[in-house]
Amino acid sequence: MSLRSKRILVLSVDKDDDIGRVTGVATPVMGRDKVSSIATLFAIKSPEDSDTNSIFASINTYDSLIDEGFICEVAVVAGSEEGGFKADLKISSELDYILNNFKAEGVIFVSDGVADEQVIPTIQAKIPVISVKRVFVQQEKSVEETYVLFYRYLKKLGDPEYSKVALGVPGIIILAMIALYFANLLNYALISLGIIVGIVLILKGFYVDRFLRSEWEESPIKLISYLIGFIISAVAIYRGVGIALIDAKLPEQVVLFASLALVNTIDLFAIGVAVYIGGRLVVKYLGESPKLWYEIVGLVALVFVRQMVIEAAPIIANPMANLIPFLLIAGLGALVCGFLVVIFSLTPRFRKRGQVKAPQK
Repeated sequence: MSLRSKRILVLSVDKDDDIGRVTGVATPVMGRDKVSSIATLFAIKSPEDSDTNSIFASINTYDSLIDEGFICEVAVVAGSEEGGFKADLKISSELDYILNNFKAEGVIFVSDGVADEQVIPTIQAKIPVISVKRVFVQQEKSVEETYVLFYRYLKKLGDPEYSKVALGVPGIIILAMIALYFANLLNYALISLGIIVGIVLILKGFYVDRFLRSEWEESPIKLISYLIGFIISAVAIYRGVGIALIDAKLPEQVVLFASLALVNTIDLFAIGVAVYIGGRLVVKYLGESPKLWYEIVGLVALVFVRQMVIEAAPIIANPMANLIPFLLIAGLGALVCGFLVVIFSLTPRFRKRGQVKAPQK
C-alpha cells in the first residue's frame, strides 16, 4: 500500500477553548475553507494568542500534504475553559464526529505548547498519531518585548485552569507566613510551607478536588457523611494508637499494644463507619432505591463486628483466654446477617408472584 494512499487528518487542538470564547464559533471545525475562516477571525480578534499560529500551521501542513499527493483533511477541535477531564471528554467527542465524517488512518498533531499536547493520549485511544508538529513563535530580543511577553503570561495566570495553583497557593502561603509572624512562630515557617505544598500536591496528584466536586454534584448528603465518617474514623485511630503507646512499651509489648489499640479504637471507629453507611442509607431512601437493605444489613453487621473486635482484644493479649464469647458473637452475627439477607432477597420475589397471580382471579 502506497504511503500517499493513506488518509491523514491534520489536527489542531485548543484545549482551553480560546477559539470558542473569543470568536463564538462552535467546534469542531472541519475543512480547509472553514478552518481558514476561523483562523482569520481568531487572528483579528486575538492576534497575540499563540493558538492562531497553531491553526495557520495546520493549514500550511495540510497544503503541503495535498501538494505531495496525500489524501488528507484539516480540522480544529477545542476543549473547555475548566480544563481537566471535561476538556478531554469534549475533545474526544469532537474527534469522534470528525472521524465519522473523514475515515482517517493517522493524525498529524499540530500544537503550540505542552498544555495542548496533554490530550495526545486521548487522541491515540481513537487513532494513531503519526507525527507531532510544535509551533514556536519568534520574539524580538528587546527589553520592551520581554516586558510585554511577561505581562501576557501574567494575564494568562488569571485563567481558571492556572489561577488556583499559580495564585491561590502562593496566597495561602503568604497568609500563613503573616499569621506565624504575628504569633511569634516564624521559626515554623518551613514546616508550614511543607505542609501546604504537600497538601496541594496530594489534592492535585490524586484528583481529590475533582472527586469532591463530582461527589458534591451527585449527592451533598453522601459527601458530607463521607467526610464526617472519615474524620471520626481518623480520630478514633489516632486516639486508640495514642492510648496504646502510653500503656504499652514498644517493641517489648507489641501484643499488648495491638490489643489496647483495638479496644480503644473500635467504638469511635464504628461510629465513623456508621455515619458513612447512614449517609448512603439516606441517599438511597430519598432516591427510592430497591437495594436499601444493603445498608441496613451493613449497620447490623457493624454492631456484631464491633463486639467481635472487643472480644478478640483479650485473646490477642493472651492466647489462652476464653474463646467462647468471641465464637458466640461471630456465629450469632453470621446467623442474623444471613437471615436478613434471605428475608430481603426473597421479599421482592414473593411480591412479584403475588402481582402476577392477582389478575388471574
